Amino acid sequence: MNAIKAALVLSSAVLLLSSPAQDIQLVQFSDEKRFLFFAVLEGLYNDGLSEESVSSVMGENITDHFIIACPICLTAYEALEAYRDAPAFTSKTYRVKGFGPGLAVEERKALAGDLEERRQQIRALIHRWVEARFVEMDWPEEREATMREAIRRMSEKGAAALEHLKKGGAGEDLANIYADWEFCPSCSGATWHDAPAREPQ
Repeated sequence: MNAIKAALVLSSAVLLLSSPAQDIQLVQFSDEKRFLFFAVLEGLYNDGLSEESVSSVMGENITDHFIIACPICLTAYEALEAYRDAPAFTSKTYRVKGFGPGLAVEERKALAGDLEERRQQIRALIHRWVEARFVEMDWPEEREATMREAIRRMSEKGAAALEHLKKGGAGEDLANIYADWEFCPSCSGATWHDAPAREPQ
């Protein structure tokens, strides 16, 4: 951390400590948002995506692979930003971003393909990371079912947002951008529905 960053962190801490409790507003995040955020973030770290792969997933613009009003898309994108902006692990002998070896050659090739290939691959990645999180949590069947249902409801909001955008509800420019979208990669990956058949990687 450089001197400027250190000073900003220190000044922020002092401000928080000196502020009246009622002036500090805490944002309440739902359990399903937290679950999805950590599923994607852990997946990124465990797979060890390179900076190049992360950039490919995020796209040149958020609208390349994500729906701007979709709660699952936005959560996944926030996790990608957190991973992208986090420092790499460094020593005298290495500099790595995550714990894994990175994506397989086939996955990297798909992320370098056309829009349909990239969206399909993102769908497969989100699916893998969400399912890995469920395995890690090892919840009782009822608890897992409750979370899956909550995520399904989030995906319904994403599908509704996509239709709204396609119909011009947020302007002609966005309607044109989303005109050819048949499914949401993040929603479909998190719930494994509404996408052309393809086995997850």
